[in-house]
Amino acid sequence: MVRNKLSEHKTFVEKERAYNAACLNGGKAVLAYYSDGRATPLGDVNASDVEFIGGLWRVQNRFPHRVQRVRDRDFVLLERLPRQEKNHFEFYSATPVTWGAFGAFITRDKHTNFVVAKYVTAKGVYWSYGRTIEQARAFLGIRLYDEYQDLIHSVACENCNVRNVK
Repeated sequence: MVRNKLSEHKTFVEKERAYNAACLNGGKAVLAYYSDGRATPLGDVNASDVEFIGGLWRVQNRFPHRVQRVRDRDFVLLERLPRQEKNHFEFYSATPVTWGAFGAFITRDKHTNFVVAKYVTAKGVYWSYGRTIEQARAFLGIRLYDEYQDLIHSVACENCNVRNVK
């Protein structure tokens, strides 16, 4: 399960410690709340299924999608776009993941449409996003240039000194 970004506990170990303390100290008096308003004793829910948010233990809704982190933002990739370019980038339609007290959710409308670009290298996978394919491509190109600028510069300026001497 994906950890809720709104959780007051930043690691699972920290959350598990607080969960165990709440179960021991409060017994059945400490409640965990569901998104539909129901409540249940905290001890009846697994530690991995709850998060402490806003002073309450909240049971997290199941999120059926795989979350992809792109430049510090979470997305669900919807489908690969049928576009082949000479740069070998892959493009996906995507929608951002939004976090609420009871877990992650996505909304799909014209204002949440994004394009995510992906490029696989020997050093790893590089990602970027934009509102259009052009934006996603440009941001990914800038990211790759930042990573490989020494290599690009050495090849692009291989004969620069020879030309300057003449």
